[in-house]
Amino acid sequence: MKVKKIAALAVGAAMVGATIGLASAQPTVPNIPKDFFVKNGQPNVKIVVGSQGAAMDVASAADIAVAIGTLLYTEEDVAVKSASVVVKKDVSYDPDDIPVFDNLYRGDFKVGMNVETYEAWWNGSFDSDGNPIFNANLSASAWSGGVFDNGWDVLVPGGVEWKTYHVWKDPNGEKHKITDVNIYYTIHIGKVTLKQLNDGDVTPTNIDDFNDFTLQVDNVVANVTFSLNAYEKTLWDPVLGAVGTTYTVSDLKPSGYALYESDVIKGVTAGDTISLFGKNLKILDIGSNYIEYGNDWGDNYINVGETKTFGNAYIKPIDIDVSSEKALLDINGVIKTLHVGDTYQAPDGSIRVTLKDTFIGIGGTTTVLVEVQTDIDRIYDGDEYMPGWVARLGINGSELDWFALVNENTLEGKQIELFNTYKMDYVADIMKKKNPADDKMYAAMSAWVVIDPVKPVYATKELGIGDELGGWTIDDIKVTTDPAKADIVSKITAPITVLDTEIMEAGLDSVDSNLILIGGPVVNSVTAALADKLGVPSDYDGWKSEYGTGADSGVIKYVAECGAIGGHGVVLVAGTDREGTKAAAEALMEFIAGLH
Repeated sequence: MKVKKIAALAVGAAMVGATIGLASAQPTVPNIPKDFFVKNGQPNVKIVVGSQGAAMDVASAADIAVAIGTLLYTEEDVAVKSASVVVKKDVSYDPDDIPVFDNLYRGDFKVGMNVETYEAWWNGSFDSDGNPIFNANLSASAWSGGVFDNGWDVLVPGGVEWKTYHVWKDPNGEKHKITDVNIYYTIHIGKVTLKQLNDGDVTPTNIDDFNDFTLQVDNVVANVTFSLNAYEKTLWDPVLGAVGTTYTVSDLKPSGYALYESDVIKGVTAGDTISLFGKNLKILDIGSNYIEYGNDWGDNYINVGETKTFGNAYIKPIDIDVSSEKALLDINGVIKTLHVGDTYQAPDGSIRVTLKDTFIGIGGTTTVLVEVQTDIDRIYDGDEYMPGWVARLGINGSELDWFALVNENTLEGKQIELFNTYKMDYVADIMKKKNPADDKMYAAMSAWVVIDPVKPVYATKELGIGDELGGWTIDDIKVTTDPAKADIVSKITAPITVLDTEIMEAGLDSVDSNLILIGGPVVNSVTAALADKLGVPSDYDGWKSEYGTGADSGVIKYVAECGAIGGHGVVLVAGTDREGTKAAAEALMEFIAGLH
């Protein structure tokens, strides 16, 4: 797609208010080449307006100038300065699925056999390679009665953000500063029921009845332990062997490391911020059975009469008695007298203020020092934290060691979502095929309760020439641009519209470009001087006799090389009267528009 921009060409104040209309009839335009008007993106022509012409002639000149302006560009190849390839990979954690049934590749299950007594149900164990073992009938399997209640743990790496400040000093004397970490939590699924199978709503001899089940999930616990461990790794030198040990602090064991010490950093304390299951909590206080959270604004100095805002709340000291160490404060519209050490908290928890000091500052201004918290709320052990989920708190003194959510009611559905992170679904793949050996129909089924991420998490990487990807080396990057060329609008600094008197005073032999003459020989002296070369009458009566009057009198003449002006070309746009000139100008504008 090409972009054309109109170059605005000034032609004087007479242009203001000029309008472009469509004539009832347009003159024939000769075949004028594009380079008559522009060359190399620059104007190759001057528009000559008669000094005796009507205002409409000036407007026609302006219209033609605008039309030429749309041609003032150069077409250049699109150049690519640099190119790289950005690749992405789904790095979301995909938990293990819960095995149910699998008889693939056995070839011994005939359609019509009893699925429940067939020994291809998961027995609850795994082989030495970690593969589930499918060798039990339903009643002897981990899904006896359609219920799996052995428990299944799902890891959520980096699911909880913990902003804190702790330092652990390793045996090498290096300090590990912990300020912001993402730690994992686990989802323990205690019980999964395949509803229709448990209710007896299946025909055991119809394998298609095992194609889809509604899930019932219960005894679900999502638990996060606020603990970081220290891990160690031996450093090896190819010549000297073991040369030392390096340490790191993490919630999960990094690859190549071994556990050095557990719980080197443990417990959320007041001042920490934690992000738990969709809520961002700034911890203000920890009690025996609750955690209190809100916005902590710290210590603030406020002069008497000054209003200071804290989110949606405000404090304004009305009067300060330094000698009595008390202050009269407007706290969010409530007038309170506080002595130093006193605390006021709004009943709705919107603000809490503690008066810490009063004093007289430089210049005699009285000031209070207040500690401020806003949007205060508490989570008690046993509270409903989010719809359907109860909070459990592991509090040790002034620390929150762990936090858990327990489902209040059984979760039921064809697909169950857990904390907007994972979705559970019973998925069965049933295949049937006739065996030509005995002309019997056989079937195979693989069934799992799949646990998949709700949405993928992508990591991106920018690669260039020489980089490797999956064992391949990027040797070249080919780029195809669309469009392959771009239009570069030219910058015009000199006017292209001149008066006829300017041309005549300088002399026709000094013309240095092609000319477009606006108006006939009566109003334009250049037209009169070149009338013979253009083959038009030199007076009004002759023009009227040959072309008539009105819009139908419009004429466009083209001479490719005119000796009188140094061999430059000339186009005449004129009529017997102003309507004729206007019609000719409109015809030329339309012609120019077709030259793109």
